[in-house]
Amino acid sequence: MSFERARSFDALGIEHGFGGAGTLAAAAFAFHRAQQVHGTALARAPFAAAPEADAVWTAAPGVAVAVVTADCVPILLSEPRGRFVCAVHAGWRGSAARIASQTVRALARATGIAPGEMIAAIGPHIGPCCYEVDAPVVTPLRAAFPESWERWVRPVVSEHPDRPDHWWLDLWAANADQLVAAGVSPGAILSPGLCTGCRRDLFFSYRKEGLAGRLATFAVLG
Repeated sequence: MSFERARSFDALGIEHGFGGAGTLAAAAFAFHRAQQVHGTALARAPFAAAPEADAVWTAAPGVAVAVVTADCVPILLSEPRGRFVCAVHAGWRGSAARIASQTVRALARATGIAPGEMIAAIGPHIGPCCYEVDAPVVTPLRAAFPESWERWVRPVVSEHPDRPDHWWLDLWAANADQLVAAGVSPGAILSPGLCTGCRRDLFFSYRKEGLAGRLATFAVLG
């Protein structure tokens, strides 16, 4: 049971982690996390009752914000003076709905901090090596991002001729591009580059295991 770290957050002294298998139950913090519904709403913590939201932020020291995943993309956001932390849950539905860019813009409005000042860390999630999707997933992405979606997919038929109309989907690229489009510097976006589908020794994977456990991603200001 361990948490992956992001160098940029370590450099700022922000306690955080992208959890491996078992970390949700073993975490030392009382997490503030919302009811995740694959939407784009942003909630501010602390809160007494968990709202429906897929991004949670706080400017309060000692308040740990978190999301849970088991293949979806966890994203942490902050800025160099540590004035806020935010945790984002981005599955394919959230990615198609632009949750990464919408969250950055909502944080800019709420905090007065420009997107260009923000840093982002994208945690372990299912990678394009393992995430095979079909038309019900690709069609919303194509409709939402007509100029970008082809950069995020690779036809499965190139490797498996018997599987037309299936693609390998790169959710890292999709969300990194959204962060950049919202104004985050490309150099301020980091990722450990770990695939939950490949590394089932470390992580749960819904796609590979069915009813898998959940992984906790959190951040807390000191």
